[in-house]
Amino acid sequence: MSRRPRLPLFWSVLLALAFVVALLWWGLPWLAMWAAGGARPLPLPGVARAIYLLLALGGAAVYVTRSDEALREFLGPVLAGLRGPARGAPHARWQRPLRGVVLALVPLLAGLALWAWTAPRAESPTILRIQHPTLPGAYERLENPLRARPDRAAVLAEGREIFQRSCRPCHGDAADGAGPAAWGLTLKPASFTDPGTIATVVEAYAYWRVTEGGPGLPPEATPWDSAMPAWRDDLTDEQRWKAVLAAYDLAGVEPRRPERLDGVAPAGAARARPAEAPDAAEPGRRIYVKRCLACHGEKGDGGGPVAPDLDPRPRDFTLGSFKLRTTGSGEPPTDADLFRVVTRGIPGTAMSGWTTLSPDERRAVIAYVKGFSPAFREGTPTVVRPAREPAASPERLARGREAYRQAKCWECHGESGRGDGPAAPTLKDDAGDPIRPTNLRKGWRYKGGRDAADIFMRLSTGMDGTPMPSYADALAEDERWALAHYVRSLQTAEEPSATVVLRASRVAAPVPDGPDDPRWRPTPYLAVPLAGQVIARPRWQSPAVDALTVRALWEGRAIAFLLEWDDPVQDMAREPRDAVRLQFPLTVARGPERPHFFLGNPGRPVALWHWRAGARATGGAAVVKERAEGFRTPLVALPADAQDVRGRGVWRDGRWRVVLTRALAPGDPRTDVTFTPGQLLPFAVQAWDGANGEHGLRMSLSSWSYVVLDAPAPVTAYLLPLLAVGLVALAEWGLLRRVTRREIQIP
Repeated sequence: MSRRPRLPLFWSVLLALAFVVALLWWGLPWLAMWAAGGARPLPLPGVARAIYLLLALGGAAVYVTRSDEALREFLGPVLAGLRGPARGAPHARWQRPLRGVVLALVPLLAGLALWAWTAPRAESPTILRIQHPTLPGAYERLENPLRARPDRAAVLAEGREIFQRSCRPCHGDAADGAGPAAWGLTLKPASFTDPGTIATVVEAYAYWRVTEGGPGLPPEATPWDSAMPAWRDDLTDEQRWKAVLAAYDLAGVEPRRPERLDGVAPAGAARARPAEAPDAAEPGRRIYVKRCLACHGEKGDGGGPVAPDLDPRPRDFTLGSFKLRTTGSGEPPTDADLFRVVTRGIPGTAMSGWTTLSPDERRAVIAYVKGFSPAFREGTPTVVRPAREPAASPERLARGREAYRQAKCWECHGESGRGDGPAAPTLKDDAGDPIRPTNLRKGWRYKGGRDAADIFMRLSTGMDGTPMPSYADALAEDERWALAHYVRSLQTAEEPSATVVLRASRVAAPVPDGPDDPRWRPTPYLAVPLAGQVIARPRWQSPAVDALTVRALWEGRAIAFLLEWDDPVQDMAREPRDAVRLQFPLTVARGPERPHFFLGNPGRPVALWHWRAGARATGGAAVVKERAEGFRTPLVALPADAQDVRGRGVWRDGRWRVVLTRALAPGDPRTDVTFTPGQLLPFAVQAWDGANGEHGLRMSLSSWSYVVLDAPAPVTAYLLPLLAVGLVALAEWGLLRRVTRREIQIP
């Protein structure tokens, strides 16, 4: 039996190194995205890639030099390529030009590699954060006094209510770190269902974190990035212990038992038991009581204890009216529809996806929820089964645009789809509560899915309980598909991502002082996610502005920022008004430490550029510069001679576009930050929507992002690559001479 021919050593090593490069640059980021459940690849830091690449190169060098025979086998193709084919040899006509191209590419690639290493570029700062800092001694001996209480069920019910009201906005109703505020936070809230979080610490540790919050973290744990409030200011000791008990219960884990050096467990550890003892109730009811009752209520009527804090209010199951279905208008959903909603959750609401429950658990709670309404006992609903989805095309999009006009979608959603139609302010749901039409530009906010097939289903079935009707009778199926593709095309590409660095482009002429300057169009932007302010009272869980884009241009003397966000109503004549604020640290530290992203903190002040719509029309300045040292102290407006920021805002087609300009260096460096080319400078954003009742601390806010002013590359960034090209070419020429003179023999 003949053996398969072995791949030559040179090519096997080359392929192995190519595999390593592909893994580091593309494979691992996609694998990390899959493992973390993220929406985008998570790239490795450049330093880590360089280390792994050097290890791979070192391993390859060791492998090919393990013996003289291996080294000769590896160098054979290299030396043969340097020498080139003999005259008259087969394929010499194409091998010689190919050899010349390869020889020319080698020094050029060396120069490009060195340029990529030395050229200035905007990269996110690398911050090493300690996840589990040391527990302070004052908390070490604490034990949860509620675990031994005989009224355990009542204590847990109160704890779940506290958790849903205070912790859910960030950590999610499933305790999986996917709360609605997590969207706008760079440092994501902990997922308690992760076995590496609260299951690895003693209960006193969790109580410490709840009590002290982000401000109680040591510097190595980056407290300036944490949105965790210090709950000792708002909750009693017993309420904090109840919240901790509920967190373990909702996550389905137990705290780590404290160790003793003598091997004897402390007395409190012997009392530890599962957070909720099994009872004789059916599984669906048990899951509902634990997971759903706090919002939807004991009777399923949407009147749970935390329902008044939620906007929109939880679904009233007793009505049998559901928005997201594949069934006809007015008909109840199928089990598959309910399973999809329970699994995915509903964006823009307090309903998160319950992937922490097993499929059987989700089916059990769905069966229990169906018992609240007789609608599920009135026969089999009609399922909408469309034909195969047609592909999008310019002709179909044109038909969809015409259908959008004929079906009067613009009356609610607006001409450009931003939810600013003339009927938008008058809309109410079946309960009589005001309801806003969906901003079709924000695909991430679509409640039933953002793909054309999902949109088609909403057009076909309607959304019961809302003003959104079914178009099954008004539009033919092909027209609904055309309309679905047109709505899909409205979704903006300016969607927030993991990027946190804004590159400010340099211009020759003075920077623009208005948003209509054509130089803004090609300028790169940073899409910044915003979350409701849930750090300090009064907390705000229903923000209207959940994202905005920032652009920046600068020249030798000044810098300009363009901030854009969607707002269907222009509020500028009276309070509360639309407003936006840029925040910068007053001084930029050399190390990683920064002020807190929410208005700084004592000893680490921040400068604020506060623009308010219509302020100039009422006799005030368009922009007011302020100073803050934490949310507990009042903001301080700077003196008139320090008010050197100019601002201009334009509202058009349901969108604000605001330009803020200032000199690179402030008149008084003690009052504001200085912009230096090439330096990463932190900035954060806060925004208010007056029509949503936002003012004061009721706002949207972002974590720290960074702006860097494009700086000309230093001379060394050009000289070093040219030097590398010359040295490699010289070495290549010397090697060629030795090979052609037979000073180096080909094996």
